[in-house]
Amino acid sequence: MNRMGRDMATGWIAAGLVILACGSARADIITQSVTETPSGSNSNVTNSKVLGVFSVTPTFNEFDPSLGTLISATLTWNATGSLTVTGNNEGQAILSYDTSNDTESWNIYGGSTVLDFSISGTDHLSPASVTGTGTFNAGAFAETYQLQEGFFPDTFTTGATKGTFTLTYDYAPPGVNPDPSPQTPGSTVPEVSSVSYLFTTVLLLGLALASRARRSAQG
Repeated sequence: MNRMGRDMATGWIAAGLVILACGSARADIITQSVTETPSGSNSNVTNSKVLGVFSVTPTFNEFDPSLGTLISATLTWNATGSLTVTGNNEGQAILSYDTSNDTESWNIYGGSTVLDFSISGTDHLSPASVTGTGTFNAGAFAETYQLQEGFFPDTFTTGATKGTFTLTYDYAPPGVNPDPSPQTPGSTVPEVSSVSYLFTTVLLLGLALASRARRSAQG
């Protein structure tokens, strides 16, 4: 093989390695979503203890290690709800999940009032803690009621309450090197425009090397 041929071959091999390096950072995504619509009521509150209005536990499947290497596990949630309290009393109620909570209080002298709740958040879970073939949870989606002062008996009942809990696994399939520093789920997957720019750059690199090889052969 002459010098020009060797230079051209070297250029295209280098271009191919760049493309392979880009492909090695590819990651896939698995998403699980759980929706809860709990309710609860009590028509005969006669003490100041903390009472449970409801408690449900969203459950997720662990990441199956046979699918590849888990890069990140991100749990997000968004929940809203309402609670109607009745009587001559003062107190507080708390809606909570994982790292977030919303505390609402009331002080009424007969009749009723409606408490509105809203929570949302994100929790970046340890990949090792959610890898396996079973299930896991990040705790209960719950609401509590506490009468702090007033006359008995009192009542409470939930209005429309809904929580959506989403778990996203960002992982590298078998044979693909995981990105050592992912930013967000799926961020290691190049967009179509990025791949197009890369291909154009590699093509120009190859043509430049070929042109250089031809000039060297002519000289």
